[in-house]
Amino acid sequence: MQTDGLIQLERELRSLSHSEDGIRAVQKFSDALNGTNERLALFNASNALVRRPIDPVDTATLGFDTEEDKFSLLQGDIVTTEAAYFLGERIIGSPKYAVLNSSCDLVPNRNKFSVLLRISEIKRSEPSAKDKLGTLLKFTRRDSMYLPVLPSDRAEVIANVIQFDGVCQIRTEDLLLANRIASLSLVGWRIFGSLTRVVFARANPREEQFREAIENRQTEGMLDHPSA
Repeated sequence: MQTDGLIQLERELRSLSHSEDGIRAVQKFSDALNGTNERLALFNASNALVRRPIDPVDTATLGFDTEEDKFSLLQGDIVTTEAAYFLGERIIGSPKYAVLNSSCDLVPNRNKFSVLLRISEIKRSEPSAKDKLGTLLKFTRRDSMYLPVLPSDRAEVIANVIQFDGVCQIRTEDLLLANRIASLSLVGWRIFGSLTRVVFARANPREEQFREAIENRQTEGMLDHPSA
């Protein structure tokens, strides 16, 4: 029966769809480093987490463009734009964002809208700056990701933070005109993806249990449920 196939599919997805293995590996790696100073030295090194923007010419020259996919902007690219909206209000003042969409969805004429994550700054003058850095560099927070100082930052900025709590929306055609500051490195992109999965798709073990219990009771006819 088809339902048997769906049951098997769910079992195959159990260790894949909501896995936190990626971020656990990042946390284990960071925990093995010798304190905040060693973490800062490593993650702030040139091309460690961020690098100069990956130019569309680079991907085309290397032969990665096709007729369907001509890369223009990449997931995790750091941009500034005043064309994005948060809770219906346009954000001004040259705010910084990280691009959340997958790179293939950012191909021109593919999607009408895109999603951005706000980037906040940690300034040298902040009383809690040291504590913030210490926590972020352990990658234990589920609502934010550490980024080093970016080329466009002012002198008082000592770090940046990608904020996963609250997303902004922008027309893709406007996003493609944004000022690109940097691209994530390969490992930076992996960390970004690991956090994204945890933030937007993590599941409490109890959730799996109650969903399974509810579906079992529905199968037994003990619960009524509306038709989709």
